[in-house]
Amino acid sequence: MLLFVVSLIALVATGVLAYLFIGWPRKTQGVTYGMTVSRPYAESLGLDAGHVLRVSMDDLGIRRFRIPAYWNALEPTQGSWNFAPLDTDLQEIGARNGSVVLAIGNKLPRWPECWQPTWWKTLSKEEQGAATLKYLETVVMRYRDDKTITAWQVENEPHFSYGDCTETDPDFLKKEIGLVRGLDPTRPIYTTDSGELSLWLLGNMVDKLGVSVYRVVRNPMLGSFNVRYWFVPPYLYAHKANILKFFGLKEAYVSEFQMEPWSNTDLPHTAIDDQLSSMNVEQMRSNFWFAERMGMKTIDFWGVEWWVYMAEQHHHPEFLQAAKEFWTAHP
Repeated sequence: MLLFVVSLIALVATGVLAYLFIGWPRKTQGVTYGMTVSRPYAESLGLDAGHVLRVSMDDLGIRRFRIPAYWNALEPTQGSWNFAPLDTDLQEIGARNGSVVLAIGNKLPRWPECWQPTWWKTLSKEEQGAATLKYLETVVMRYRDDKTITAWQVENEPHFSYGDCTETDPDFLKKEIGLVRGLDPTRPIYTTDSGELSLWLLGNMVDKLGVSVYRVVRNPMLGSFNVRYWFVPPYLYAHKANILKFFGLKEAYVSEFQMEPWSNTDLPHTAIDDQLSSMNVEQMRSNFWFAERMGMKTIDFWGVEWWVYMAEQHHHPEFLQAAKEFWTAHP
């Protein structure tokens, strides 16, 4: 009996691995491509965030965006709100018939990953939970009539430990999702997870699960050595999603496809040659080729701030040019 069970497990595991890794990359038709844009990240590179957004729309032709509603920028002092920059971004995207997935929560895209205001950290755990829910309610109530917003993303990789914060409590995440769904039952709710380093088990809690795709990464223990995921085929993500539909996953999409270097230090403090070792225009085009063959219907890229930074501050316009060529071919 033991031999039978072990053999059965081995057979199933072999079948799953074969399904994930064996296939032929075919170009996917009808894909919608978008971009995450982060105001604080653009500013950390010495750029005007509004300018980066306009380059994305007017020069590159991008119309789908993920915009994080960073809590520390919206409510720097408890009870005192500043929505002006976010209002402006949404208005400019809406004026060009664009769409936005608005990301809300404690943990949002870009380092340090968790974006609570300083005053939040002085509260008790119960007070922190109440303040978080109040922030979610305030943002959703302000923007739920804005037709530019097509979905809410609640938290970002909440169960993946990375950044200057801890994992989101699973029960509290359910409470956040329930609150947003109750405030706006008309829009779908997303959350996200690591594409390569997780099992996507959050997929049964939301309408769509966004997953990240990284092809060149680094580990601080290995210094500047680039680890390349050459062995991961593009169709693996769609095949993984198909398997997990048996476990409650409704739909997966790519919420964060790497199109910038991976560095163990801030990019302004990383040598340009070092940046180009993990992301040059050849790697960028290879990533575009990979994205076209993933079998995923929606893919949001990551890195337009760096493209502008390289073009305007370091005389490397090739990234913006490659992106423009891509969006011209995929309007």
